Amino acid sequence: MVGTAVGAVLEGIRGALVTVEADVGRGLPQFHIVGLPDSAVNESKLRIRSAIRQCGLEFPNQRITVNLSPASVRKRGAGLDLAIAVAILRAAGVLPGSETPLGFAAELSLSGALVAVPEAVNLAIALAAEGIEHLVVARAQAVTCVPVPNLTWHLYSHLADLIRDLRAGGGPRRPYPPPPIPAGDSEVSLDDVLGQEAVKRALVIAAAGHHHILLVGPPGCGKTMLAERLHTLLPDLSPADALEVHAIHLAGGSRQPTLRPPLRMPHHSVGQAGLIGGGSPPAPGEVTLAHRGVLVLDEMLEFRRAALEALREPLVHGAVHLTRAGRSVTYPAAFLLVGTLNPCPCGQSGFGTCTCPQAAVQRYWSHLSGPLLDRIDMVIPVLPEHGRAVLPAGPRASVLRQAVVTARDALAHRPADAATRTRPADFTLAAHRRLQLAAERLPLSQRGRQAIARLARTLSALDGADAVDARHIDEAIAHRTTGLPQGR
Repeated sequence: MVGTAVGAVLEGIRGALVTVEADVGRGLPQFHIVGLPDSAVNESKLRIRSAIRQCGLEFPNQRITVNLSPASVRKRGAGLDLAIAVAILRAAGVLPGSETPLGFAAELSLSGALVAVPEAVNLAIALAAEGIEHLVVARAQAVTCVPVPNLTWHLYSHLADLIRDLRAGGGPRRPYPPPPIPAGDSEVSLDDVLGQEAVKRALVIAAAGHHHILLVGPPGCGKTMLAERLHTLLPDLSPADALEVHAIHLAGGSRQPTLRPPLRMPHHSVGQAGLIGGGSPPAPGEVTLAHRGVLVLDEMLEFRRAALEALREPLVHGAVHLTRAGRSVTYPAAFLLVGTLNPCPCGQSGFGTCTCPQAAVQRYWSHLSGPLLDRIDMVIPVLPEHGRAVLPAGPRASVLRQAVVTARDALAHRPADAATRTRPADFTLAAHRRLQLAAERLPLSQRGRQAIARLARTLSALDGADAVDARHIDEAIAHRTTGLPQGR
């Protein structure tokens, strides 16, 4: 007799459904697991044998073969313990089959207690996508459970309790409604930064239109403070997006579930694999952990050039494609990049008395290639304001954040044709002519022209205008070029 159960394993940051088939038949007492199990799955044989006996049941003294399908996917971790145990008990006639779409994700201890697995949320998302409506996990998993659409969590402490309910028919009987993902509060705010109203407006533009931005200025002018507060201007994530971000961080980081967009700020010593992802098996990098949030590269020119160059594809496509040891994975990486940098090694070029030789300045800027710089929409100078007696008071951070939300709503209802060769529908004739003139007279690539058009569209949305005017084109050009030193 063959018994079946449904489980899942983690593949990268996503779960993959696994169908467990168990055959209990005549032959010498043996226990085999096939289907590319790793050592943790193979060792489950001892845990399952002991757990079933601790429930007061006799472990089948027959030939047991367990198949994990699909056989081409490597099965890692101990999360299949419970599914294998249920499949064996069904094959032995101890448990009836189930017509309810039911999944299992828990490790078993020798005493039969169910042990939580760290990737349960990722597995739950994968199972729900395959039509599984109920998932049995350990009671200790309650602290990590979050609402997953079309899926009901069931919490059990011991295998004996689950066997008792499944024998009674009707499936598991211990549903758990997890609390909604909290909104969360940020510990920092743009209100902490005095002055710098021009830079704050640039951050509002970046947040409203998802424009990558560089902040260039001397040491101590506030670049880092401004950069690490950009994420506070972003609107809350939708529950679906928050669930996606939470699942990513369960697989590659540590972050409590929240509706707030993530902020990642890696040290400049991080390598290419740490920034983009890699390893064997491939693990997500900082760009994926910043998905739907902000990636801050403080002192950007101190990062290794190879790591910076690897950002070019994610900046355009919003995803990372990795191939390691014959395995290919795709990780999401739709992040907003904020880079901070000094204009030269001493930090005073263009702002004070620079002591750097020209060769040193050129070598310093060589870490930032032209193709990568072309993908960054805004380059903003940050001027020191410590010499002013009274700094001007600008709009509160809550007002700026509301302006971002309003502009995003306005942009969502506009036709996304700013990158076309013909005149976009929401560009006035004067704006269209000004954009053409800029393309003819400035050293702009096709990507640069598109960036100016998108920047101008964001500026018009922030102004509450229905169409892009020539003044928006002029401001967009200024935001793209004024922060660069001469020669860049």
